[in-house]
Amino acid sequence: MTEQRFEQLVRELEGYAQAHPAQYKLKVALLAFTGYAYVLAVLGTVIVLTIGCFLLIKDGSGGHALLLKVDIALIILAAVIVRALWVRLEPPTGIELRREDAPRLFLLIDKIRNALGTPAFHHVLIVNELNAAVVQVPRLGVFGWQRNYLLLGLPLMLTFTPAQFRAVLAHEFGHLGRQHGRFSCWIYRARVTWWRLLQEMTARKHWASFVFTRFLTWYAPFFNAYSFVMAREQEYEADRNAARLVGPHCMKDTLASLAVVGGLLRESFWPSLEQRNREAATPPETYLHDLAGAMQAPAHRERAQALFGEALREQTGYADTHPSLADRLAALDKVPAKKGAPATSPSIPQLLGLHEDSAGRYYLGQTCDGLCGRLNREWAEQTKDAWKQTYDEKQNTQTRMLELREKSAAGELAEEELWEYATTVEALEGGEAAVPLLRQLVDRSPDHVSANFALGRLLLAQGDRTGLQRLELATAKDRDSFLSAAALAEEFLIRTGQHEEAAGYRERAMQRRELLSRAEEERQWITPYDAFLPHDLSRDAARALANELSALEEIGEAYLVRKQVRLMPEIPAYVLIVIPTYHWYEWRKEEKNESLLTRLSQEITLPSHTYIIVLESQIKRQWKKKALRLIPALRLTPRSTDEASEQAAA
Repeated sequence: MTEQRFEQLVRELEGYAQAHPAQYKLKVALLAFTGYAYVLAVLGTVIVLTIGCFLLIKDGSGGHALLLKVDIALIILAAVIVRALWVRLEPPTGIELRREDAPRLFLLIDKIRNALGTPAFHHVLIVNELNAAVVQVPRLGVFGWQRNYLLLGLPLMLTFTPAQFRAVLAHEFGHLGRQHGRFSCWIYRARVTWWRLLQEMTARKHWASFVFTRFLTWYAPFFNAYSFVMAREQEYEADRNAARLVGPHCMKDTLASLAVVGGLLRESFWPSLEQRNREAATPPETYLHDLAGAMQAPAHRERAQALFGEALREQTGYADTHPSLADRLAALDKVPAKKGAPATSPSIPQLLGLHEDSAGRYYLGQTCDGLCGRLNREWAEQTKDAWKQTYDEKQNTQTRMLELREKSAAGELAEEELWEYATTVEALEGGEAAVPLLRQLVDRSPDHVSANFALGRLLLAQGDRTGLQRLELATAKDRDSFLSAAALAEEFLIRTGQHEEAAGYRERAMQRRELLSRAEEERQWITPYDAFLPHDLSRDAARALANELSALEEIGEAYLVRKQVRLMPEIPAYVLIVIPTYHWYEWRKEEKNESLLTRLSQEITLPSHTYIIVLESQIKRQWKKKALRLIPALRLTPRSTDEASEQAAA
């Protein structure tokens, strides 16, 4: 389903659900049952055919040998289908928290659970994220039997007040509470489960998964669109349920604070961390303390009001079921305030750092320090290699920047050196210092795509609308940069309240993504009946590829071809077709083919836009008869005389 069709369908369903709520729920329910019916129908058909063959053999009908072979094949197919369907969805990871570790926290969890009718949690995990979430992992795949996980982000607990933290938990618990109703909770779980199942099956690429992946590729987006309206209403309902527990004022303050904290991290904390990466070869072991403390800096608190205003200007879209901040705050105005509580939203969200009044200190007590230390050490250990690599690169960049600065002062920079100088200055000194250099470069070379794009991006970040013109100049010369440019333009226009113009960029980006998606689908679906042409690589490039392939002993023959495509024919669609050579007595050839496919994609230097196919032995002749009949194979270098003889005999 294309992005445009998805939005169109959701808009239609929004009106339909409002006019006919009962009929809408019935359609969603029927669509939900369709998924389960398909799964059961596939398994049931295979089982019935298996039993039928067995009964025919038992009755003494003719063709025992053939029926026995068919029966064995069906049993194998049934086992493979069950194996493909029995996808194990990986549970979330984190630091397991026990009741005795934080009794006050577990008392809060129990109170909210009882108030909202939420099922019990099997695991409470502390994670290093500015978030809290309720995750259900079905032990029986699409058939449920959920194991419930509560994920609590320690950065969130260190940043928010106890009241704000209670509001966040109440919202998350509300998605599984009885206020949603059994039906809504079931639909909520089904949406998540079907998507995760599709992702896992697509990643595994088991040969029998196609029975379900082709269906799920159609079904999951369609079910997502139909249940989208209900899912969005559930967000509003979860907000209302939380507001009834903590008060509308506290809930509004919490939602506003979430938006502001995200902006402060993006504008302040992450850049400050990058600056430290330039100055020190090892990552700090005070990551969480620094993050929470950054929210308390006076300069950052002054920026909070502006970020709050920007968040309020965002509009509700269709990329996410969460409504915009403005719509969520407006909906909470209808919830009666608690007696004695303020009735209006705060003008500046209340943010707290690492001190005695934070939710982390209040609910975790003495355990908080131990968790902070452990997560700090884990973060430092996980990032130390990448941190050191970045530090070394920054040091080399610093040296190179000084060299270029000397040449610039002498007026000796060539065009590409000026581009390099501008990018190094931005990396080390920030975008504001790089803008004059980029202006100098585009004055010298008006068609420089990268310079126009970078200048446009930095101007928009500074609030300068002329950045849009620079992005348009860049995309006119390089269509591949359009999606990135459109995203920057849309974000700037929304931030400045120009929603109509932002919608224009968004519409153009949707059309471009749809074209790319259709072109990718056309290229990925490869059969021996497609029209193929010889590759257009140079002789040296083809020879180099053949030499690399020759190093893999499993490869018997290899062909590099171009598939004739209808969409975006200016971009070549190369296909590397590999015929492996295995001895007749070797087992587990399917797994070996998957391993070979992985090695080809990771170890071989291929042209851009190349797709790889490792042919199964049973379809090799069909490919050679149809698609490869007139295409010469790559000349592989024999590994030995014996191997060359074996390949010739094959």
